Amino acid sequence: MGNDRRAQDRWRTWAWLTAASLAHLWLGGIEAARAQEPASVIVVFDGSGSMAGNIEGVRGSKVVLAREALRRALGKVAPQTRVGLAAFGHRRGDCGDVELLRPLEPLDVARFGDALDKVNPRGRGPLTTALREAAKSLAAGPGKRSLVLIHDDADNCQQNVCAAAEELRRAAIVVQVVGLGLRPADAAAMACLPQATGGRLFNARTAEQITANLEEALRLAGSEGEGIDRATTAALAAPPSALSLQGAAAVPAEGPPGLYLRALLAPGTEPISLPLNWTVFAERAGGAVLFEARALNPHVPAKPGHYVVEVRDGAVAGRQEIDVDNRPTGVNVVLNAGTLQVRAQAQKSAAPLGDALIWVSEAGEATDGRRESPPPLAMFRGGEGLLLLPAGRYLVHVEQGLVRAERSVIVPPGSAGRIDIPLNAARLLLSAAGQDVAGSGEVVVFSVVEDDPDAPKGRREVVRSTGRQADFVVPPGTYYVVARAGSVEARERLAVGPGDVVRRTLNLAAGRLALATKVAGVGWGAEDLVSYRVERLDSPTPEAIVTSRPAPVLWLMSGRYRVVGRLGTINARAVREVEVRAGQAQQLLLEPPAAALKLRLVAGATPVLADVLWDIREEAGAAVWSTGQPEPSLVLQAGRYVVRAETREKRIERTVELRAGESRILEMAAD
Repeated sequence: MGNDRRAQDRWRTWAWLTAASLAHLWLGGIEAARAQEPASVIVVFDGSGSMAGNIEGVRGSKVVLAREALRRALGKVAPQTRVGLAAFGHRRGDCGDVELLRPLEPLDVARFGDALDKVNPRGRGPLTTALREAAKSLAAGPGKRSLVLIHDDADNCQQNVCAAAEELRRAAIVVQVVGLGLRPADAAAMACLPQATGGRLFNARTAEQITANLEEALRLAGSEGEGIDRATTAALAAPPSALSLQGAAAVPAEGPPGLYLRALLAPGTEPISLPLNWTVFAERAGGAVLFEARALNPHVPAKPGHYVVEVRDGAVAGRQEIDVDNRPTGVNVVLNAGTLQVRAQAQKSAAPLGDALIWVSEAGEATDGRRESPPPLAMFRGGEGLLLLPAGRYLVHVEQGLVRAERSVIVPPGSAGRIDIPLNAARLLLSAAGQDVAGSGEVVVFSVVEDDPDAPKGRREVVRSTGRQADFVVPPGTYYVVARAGSVEARERLAVGPGDVVRRTLNLAAGRLALATKVAGVGWGAEDLVSYRVERLDSPTPEAIVTSRPAPVLWLMSGRYRVVGRLGTINARAVREVEVRAGQAQQLLLEPPAAALKLRLVAGATPVLADVLWDIREEAGAAVWSTGQPEPSLVLQAGRYVVRAETREKRIERTVELRAGESRILEMAAD
């Protein structure tokens, strides 16, 4: 029986070694293929209007600083790396303004720079759409695929960047994010992008940091390292709450030689099973990098020698030197860290808050009763997540909409802590109805207003959003919810309690008023000088709509309005009153009794083109208009006027009567 058991043990050992060797050869073949395939990188460049501004305390606009830094950083990229360029917000400035400026191709810095010069800040920033479009150009293949995002603000086109991050993770695309003076809230909103895809988030605040951060981001995007095995890929695909902290498999006594990398939270603890960023380099070979990848307890084939192993994940880092011979060598790097499971939940029901934003910062020292706000160390979006943190004291922040909570926590070395943070919040789900307004092309703006005795008119807007629907998370209380499309508005007073979810549809009932002005007979481009002012007469808080479109179509709430149509900027106008009813359409034609007048002062047969002051008054003496132009053209209301031309030597005066529709040249003799 003993011999049979020993035979079985030898058979199991032989089978394990054979399987391990075959797996090593198979993975080696894959890594060889990866090494032969160059990395693919698309730079996604922010061309929205805010890029024309400055980082506080830094000279030069953000777009110029980013262009120059990117050119310098590209000079250090391996020439075989395939690099493309996409931009957003740089042409029309709308939420569909995304363009692929350079396709994926071996890097040509000159051509890339020429394309980069076309990016000039315009309007809004469809950041999320740009990421999705750029990812379409990264065809699936054995080479590493990355996006490098350069931006200064969060997406302002109502797109969910965290949903896009999940799509990119599933497509095995890594995103490196280089922020330019990001505000803490924007940095927190963008944190899910590198966290989900295995990239890094940089936030540069000086010109030097922009260059250094871009160089590092491009280095990470272009480095191949040793690839990641299937176990690591599965771990990277899991959400933070699903990652295991159980110890890694033991180093095999007779397995393939090389380094078996493990990370310990503290001395004497079990290795953890989390994907981390590993770097291995030979200290005595000029610092040549042997392995660089985000991996789960990787095995690194290595020749005998002296090596340095570094591991990091966010603010956590460890380092160890090791001598390797021809046997399997275990490397246990101590992180002096702990883990913290954070759960955001509703105060009333204790249900997890799936769209909460959670971040952790160091607990700053209080100064004059105020605590400083250091930058976030780790961030994610979701109801629950696992954080790896250096040992220390921290503030855990949870935010959902307008509701925030903060807790202090201590993370000892080797600890596995947990903290549940409740939020006392209510939810407002708003939509707008009104078929006429829906088809008008007007953008619907939702806002939430609360009473504030210190604010103008006693009320203060606390949040707003655009779209056909809005989702607001607010503290319990009483609010006024408002939907507005153009000049059409609907509002309702709501009281919400803890945990309430209130749905409201606001009815934007409106009437359609089409305006036009008849300018027949009046010349010199008077038809291009039309403007309108529409005032509501029966509202306690009258508001005016002003437009210079020649034939506008307005959507107005039911009521009585005064419409003033003007020709030019002087006194030619027509005034009408009109009743607008919801669901009805009507046209209003205005016919200002106007005339066109051109003035000319002549001496003999020669026009006087200098030192002339013209003055026009009504017959009763009221001033109408004056100018120093030598031969002015103007549009006036029909009627009698006194026209004066004054030079250094004399003043000439004429009375003129203008009839509606008339175009007239008035010559006055200076001698």
